[in-house]
Amino acid sequence: MDEHDFLRAVHGLVDTAVAAGGKRVSVHLADQDNKILVMVLNHQAGEQEVVGAVPAEVAVLRTIDACGAHTDHDGHAWWALLDAQPRPKKRLA
Repeated sequence: MDEHDFLRAVHGLVDTAVAAGGKRVSVHLADQDNKILVMVLNHQAGEQEVVGAVPAEVAVLRTIDACGAHTDHDGHAWWALLDAQPRPKKRLA
């Protein structure tokens, strides 16, 4: 797993949830088949109709397989799916 990408994804999604008006934010993690799902909710379902997009700095991370945002009964959610497959180390010449 690329810890740098993981931390950037978590921080980017949390910052987005807080900026969208979240006074109570929750972070949910799941893993399966060398993938890690990070989902952040801001629990503000009735406050605004349209949820903002996943920030570009998260979407462009090397290990991001998919990302998105949606609103449901729990509030606004932002999520990212990271590839946790270990990367081969680069050889130095």
